[in-house]
Amino acid sequence: MNKRNTLYATTLAIITTFTATTAFTAEEPKTVPQPTTTAIPATTAITKEQAVEMALKAHPGKVTKAYEDTKKGKKAWEVKIKGDDGKKWEMYYEIATGELIAEEED
Repeated sequence: MNKRNTLYATTLAIITTFTATTAFTAEEPKTVPQPTTTAIPATTAITKEQAVEMALKAHPGKVTKAYEDTKKGKKAWEVKIKGDDGKKWEMYYEIATGELIAEEED
């Protein structure tokens, strides 16, 4: 064999070995960790009690009303709070997802 053929054969052997080794030692696909949040999962409807709890965490005080309403075209729990700071708040949480739709100070 001349030098050129030897070089081709060596290169081919290295490529074949690398390809075979990679194919048989491939790791399982890794899952990407998802960030943890305190929000309620988007597929879970929330109760009026959960909406009240979330509203009180945002603005401690006394709940004066809590009822179903529509805000920005979405069914929502409206929670009215008289805050410990003397301010009045209206909080709107989407029933289907628990997402805060609006937060208004009276």
